[in-house]
Amino acid sequence: MLQGCASISSPEGGDKDIVAPKLVSSYPKNGQTNVSPEKIMLTFDEAIQAPEITQQLIIAPFTENTYKTKIKDGTIELEFTEPWQANTTYSLNFRQAIGDITEKNPARQVVITFSTGATLDSGSVAGQVTQLFSPTLNKEVNVLLYKAEDTAQVQKGRPLYVTTSDSSGNYKFQNIKEGSYHIYALTETNNNLRYDSEKEQIAYLAQPIQISNKPATANLQLHLQDNTSPILASRKSFANQYEVEYNEGLASALVQDAGEEIKWQLTNNGKTLQLFPVAAQEKTWRVQVQDSAGNTKTDTVAVRLAGAKATRKNNTFTLVNGETIKPGEELKLKFDVPIKVNQPAGAVNLLLDSLNTAATATAKDFTLSENQTLLTVKLPIKAAKSVQVSIDTTKVLPFTGDPFTKGTKRVGISDKATTGSLKITLKTAEKNYLVLLMKEGKIIFTEKNIKSKTWQDLEPGKYQIRILVDKNGNGRWDNGLLKDRRLPEPVILVPDTQEVRANWEVEMTAIEF
Repeated sequence: MLQGCASISSPEGGDKDIVAPKLVSSYPKNGQTNVSPEKIMLTFDEAIQAPEITQQLIIAPFTENTYKTKIKDGTIELEFTEPWQANTTYSLNFRQAIGDITEKNPARQVVITFSTGATLDSGSVAGQVTQLFSPTLNKEVNVLLYKAEDTAQVQKGRPLYVTTSDSSGNYKFQNIKEGSYHIYALTETNNNLRYDSEKEQIAYLAQPIQISNKPATANLQLHLQDNTSPILASRKSFANQYEVEYNEGLASALVQDAGEEIKWQLTNNGKTLQLFPVAAQEKTWRVQVQDSAGNTKTDTVAVRLAGAKATRKNNTFTLVNGETIKPGEELKLKFDVPIKVNQPAGAVNLLLDSLNTAATATAKDFTLSENQTLLTVKLPIKAAKSVQVSIDTTKVLPFTGDPFTKGTKRVGISDKATTGSLKITLKTAEKNYLVLLMKEGKIIFTEKNIKSKTWQDLEPGKYQIRILVDKNGNGRWDNGLLKDRRLPEPVILVPDTQEVRANWEVEMTAIEF
């Protein structure tokens, strides 16, 4: 409950007020002992307001004791409904709760500590909260302390002490009772001081910290934990394909014992699994999927083709190469659905410089990707200016459904450099790790256990390097698991962004970790 007087407007004219209120006096005094105040009063050097005090004020150790607030001019009074516990040190951190009435400039570092006993607790712990996968610092992250013997902890319990990190990620607890504590950092979606959503970032240590009269240090790395398997959300049947929708994007999908009876692909950023069976009649398949966090799920799916036909966005092919290729570069034809080549001879036809022709003759003249949506032509391209590409739609067919429409694509040939290269060297004692080359937050290439690498033919742009350390040697990077107090495996964020331009050869300084 907040009580106050009529609103006071800012005076017209004059310089803008940028001076924050200063604490003049308080009851109890900061550091006072043998006191159990029914009312706590703070007086500042100017008129104040505190509209968000219930959200901003942190009382440690945590208490269910409620209070009413009164403000008059420069004095704020908190009247508590219950007595304080005996022989306990309390700290009231007002954070950004109190500001002046003109520009709301927040009073800084307003903290009142007192003890209901003869001494103040002298334990302290400080550190920095960072993000595992980003150099960006979160400000005002909740940092929580629980007694180590508290079985409820951060998922079901109430913290004994709470503070927040500043804009640099730094936090500090003072006047903590000596003992063994579990420490957590938490970005909240519902402000209930509990970790109850995988959308919240969490940080913790594997072992309790020991707090004594000697300052302790605990640095924490925030990360998202995804330990929930993908959920099959819906199914939809068409005359030419069957679709299964999941609640999240998938990294991979596998239809067990598929043989040549069914093909599949992931679309819609991995949320949609499209199935293409040879036969329209219903048949049950075991489908195993995995998300980007490594969580797996196996579903039994009864696939039957029925209803209207699903429309293809592109009923022919596109050239992945773009508008120009280099001399000797292989042509890559991308289709919207899995394909089959029932007769290699003449399946793909090339018109070279508008004069000469070439065509596939055998299955050795092309390759298909694993999901059979990408066809790579292996023919030597003897042209100086351009290549015209077409397919025989009686020989290159969708795995299921109606034939493609005829389409012709033209691509130019140029030896002018349009791409660049990036070379890295690594110095490390680690045996197992993954090196990710990233552009605009997306993984372009993944390399395993390399000491040096040169990536050729990179499109111009800004690239980043990220290294995931595989400490347990299981061939992948493992995230944290709170219920086992397992920490995420280390992540190395290489701070420098590398700009690659056409015809540039960029070599990075050796990366040590």
